[in-house]
Amino acid sequence: MKQSRSPAKPRVSNKAAPSAAVVAAIAPSTPSLIELDRLRRAPENVRHIRVDEDVESLAEDITVHGLLTSLIGYEASWPEDADRVFIVGGGRRLQALELLRERGAIAGDFTVPVLIRNVELAVELSLAENLQQRTMSPVDEFHAFKALMDTGRHSPAELAKRFGFTERLVKQRLRLAELAEPILDALANRQITLDTAQAYATVQDKARQEKVFKSHSRIANPAWSHHPHNVRRDLQNNATTTATQLFKFVGAESYEMRGGDYEDDLFSEAGPDRVLRDPSILEAAAKEMIAFQADRLLAELRESDAWAPTISGYVVTADLQLGTYGVAYTAKPTAPAGYRTVDRYDDAPVWRTIRNNGIDVRVVVGIDPEGKLAAWPKLLFVEEDQADAVDPRHAAAARPAETPEQVAARQRAEGVKKFAYRRAVGPFAGTRFEGRAYWPDGWRAEPEKTAVDGVPGWLVPVRIFVTDAEVVAARSGAEQDYDDDLAAQARAKEAQAEREREADEAARRRSAELTAMDPPAVAVIDGEAWFRAEDESYAPAYNEDATVGSWAELLEHYDADDIASTFETRTAFDQAMADAGAAPIAEAAE
Repeated sequence: MKQSRSPAKPRVSNKAAPSAAVVAAIAPSTPSLIELDRLRRAPENVRHIRVDEDVESLAEDITVHGLLTSLIGYEASWPEDADRVFIVGGGRRLQALELLRERGAIAGDFTVPVLIRNVELAVELSLAENLQQRTMSPVDEFHAFKALMDTGRHSPAELAKRFGFTERLVKQRLRLAELAEPILDALANRQITLDTAQAYATVQDKARQEKVFKSHSRIANPAWSHHPHNVRRDLQNNATTTATQLFKFVGAESYEMRGGDYEDDLFSEAGPDRVLRDPSILEAAAKEMIAFQADRLLAELRESDAWAPTISGYVVTADLQLGTYGVAYTAKPTAPAGYRTVDRYDDAPVWRTIRNNGIDVRVVVGIDPEGKLAAWPKLLFVEEDQADAVDPRHAAAARPAETPEQVAARQRAEGVKKFAYRRAVGPFAGTRFEGRAYWPDGWRAEPEKTAVDGVPGWLVPVRIFVTDAEVVAARSGAEQDYDDDLAAQARAKEAQAEREREADEAARRRSAELTAMDPPAVAVIDGEAWFRAEDESYAPAYNEDATVGSWAELLEHYDADDIASTFETRTAFDQAMADAGAAPIAEAAE
């Protein structure tokens, strides 16, 4: 017989009841019942871009199930709307209730549960509610966080804590809220993705954002238009970074002291180079520093043997910079009044003429790739009446136009030369080329200077005509020619391979020989003498900074065929130099 069970005892919780202080710390959750006629949609409503606009179905659901969630709002503080309550959270539900009132399903005195808060807290609650639902438009979310920050009573760290986000994410939302309007509109209309919007937000210059946005909007291929990678690339192309020559010249301290700031890329890992938010400040600082340092630079140039003591001034490049190969075409400055531009790649004769004749000259200066103020010797400005003396090309350019008689004489000389080449080929009459050879016209007729077996001469072009029938008849013999050519190429390739094998074997023997020998006193490498010091290290005669620790380490740096010769003693090396008629070389250590 089964025993009857006694009734179960009620379960007693071991948790203590919340204290009055804890209860008081929690914001009241009981809504107030407000008549529908008193409710208005608030301008602060965080949901402006509504993902789900189906108010009809919501109205039907409210008819069947009632209003399941309270609205969030605040009471008006201005006299003209003293009786109004403005809804910050629940704008779509309010629309559905107003639709039911229009249909006569409810009256204006229908009471609606509304959680009353002050304006700021109402915005915060509405944001929290929408974030929990995860149906909020990203653009509305950005603006909601910005609205809370605009009160001046919150920090990104505080908002992150209140909403359960990271501080970086809150900062990202605030940055996105500052995007140019066309980009925000495109995101709201789902024309671009959130990743693309974040790419645009990597810079804060709205003008640059809009410029790149318009450019991408014209791209027909959707795979390229507004692609995040391409957007980032195009935004950075025109950006000024800490890697630029001007920033190296000005320096971070000077730039920041003048109020310069940097773009903070909140959407990717920061690289070594930062984007400058205020490039105009950098440019202004660079101009000031160039003006300050130019006098020192000109004084150094006047004392230099490669320049001239008659340098009277300078002109700065258009972009303030000098490239690796000098002045960029777009940065080339114009000559000052009364001066003419001299642009010569071979500048040494130009400066020699300037020095020998005491000619007044102005130089071009800019910031070089190392971030230092420098001058470019190949582009300069000289006085108008001295330009022909400095650069004879100016005189040639200034020559008057040829007369008809001069043109005819020049053309005759060129024509005689052409026929001289042709007569040198010899006549075709009586040869197999008679009736087949043709002199080409235009660019095909230009002879080519060359040498054959050491004899200088010209390759004179001739065009030979053959018939289709002759080509077909020659095919059988051509096959043998092709096979012979292949065989010749194979023999040449094998001969080259044999020469390479012999060279490799000679290099191995030379390497073994060098490795086995005692460290020499002197080794000649690429025409430069390396001397052994007392500590067994080696250094070249004219560059002691290139010291290596030992003979073995020197062999690691150079191939065997680079080491032309070695000398066991310094005396043997000096004697070899004397026999060759060369001046003695001092060791680097001396």
